[in-house]
Amino acid sequence: DDKWPATSEQGPGGQAKLRKYAVVKVPRSVYAAIPGRNKYRPSQTTPIPHFTMAGDWTSQKFLGSMEGAVLGGKLAAEVVANRALGNPDKPIKDIQQHIIDAAPSHVPKAPIGVKGDGAIAFGAGAQLSKKNEALLKESDPAQFDAPVAV
Repeated sequence: DDKWPATSEQGPGGQAKLRKYAVVKVPRSVYAAIPGRNKYRPSQTTPIPHFTMAGDWTSQKFLGSMEGAVLGGKLAAEVVANRALGNPDKPIKDIQQHIIDAAPSHVPKAPIGVKGDGAIAFGAGAQLSKKNEALLKESDPAQFDAPVAV
């Protein structure tokens, strides 16, 4: 590729070798991508002064992913930059009325397929305690396979 001259001589027999890998499986890491869900994602602009939201869960065109997180951050940076320049905010998305109506009687449900209640069960970083290590070994034993010698 002309964009990467340092690798132009490498070809398929190059020096780079995969030394170690791990497959990380995170339950519930991507939401169900069904039509109409974006209306439930909040905009980056908020009515709270000096408070802007960013992340893959905010209103943007990608799924809950690294690409979505990057775009959500870019859109949030645009909000901050516009405010710094004194430009008016973009409109804030309305909260769907049926969500407001249902909120007082909402009862949270336990997530399906998640073992444990620590941060690691939900894909966040955490100290790997013996309890969490046992849960992780049960849900993804390949993480504990010995590395392949090169």
